[in-house]
Amino acid sequence: MANNLLKLCYYDIRGRAEIIRLILAAANRRYNDVRFDITQWSENKSKMLIGQIPVLEFADNTQLTQSLSIARYLAKETGLGGTHNLESARMDSVVDAQRDMNEMFYSLIDFEKQDSKNMDDVKKFIDEYLANHCKNLAKLKQVYSKNDKYFVGDKLSWADLFIYNSIDDLFRFLPQVKNKFDNQFQGLFDTIHSNKNLKKYLDERPQTTY
Repeated sequence: MANNLLKLCYYDIRGRAEIIRLILAAANRRYNDVRFDITQWSENKSKMLIGQIPVLEFADNTQLTQSLSIARYLAKETGLGGTHNLESARMDSVVDAQRDMNEMFYSLIDFEKQDSKNMDDVKKFIDEYLANHCKNLAKLKQVYSKNDKYFVGDKLSWADLFIYNSIDDLFRFLPQVKNKFDNQFQGLFDTIHSNKNLKKYLDERPQTTY
C-alpha cells in the first residue's frame, strides 16, 4: 500500500464502518481497509485516539473518530456531501431520520445469534414504527429530491448510500419486511447496483455475518 493512502480501521464486519467504505467505493478512492479480529483489536486498541473504532487515519498519523463524522468528512471531500450548505443539511436530515430507525432496529437484534430478541417487540416495530418511518422518508424525498433516483438533489449522495446500507441490513436481519417495503426502495437499490464503482465493491467485499 502506498504511504499516502488513507487507513480505515474497524472490525472484520460491516457494522458502523460500512457507510464509510461505501462512500470511498463510490468515489473510487483507494484506501487501506484494516479489519481487526479480536486478538488484533486487543493489540491495537491503545493506538486508537479514544480507544474506539472506526478510525480514519491520514498519512501524517492524524486520526478522525466517530463513524458519521468520518462519513460526512469523506462525503464532502469526494463530492457526495452536497453542493451547498442547505443541500448538505437536507442530506443530514435524511441520514438522521434513518439513524433514529437504525438505533431502534439494532436494539431488537441479537447479532451474535443472528436472531431477534423479542418477537412481540419486532412485530410492533414493523407494524407501527417502520411503516411510519418509510412514509416519512418518502415525504423527505418528495421535497428534497430533484431526480427520483436520489433522495436529495439530482445526483448520488452519501444520504443515498446511508439509506441503502440501512435498508439492506434491515432486509438481511428481518427478511419478513422485504416483501412489505421492497417496492419503495427498489429504485434506490437499482441506482446503487448500477453504479460501476459500487457494484465492483459490493461484488468483491468480504462476506461477513454482520
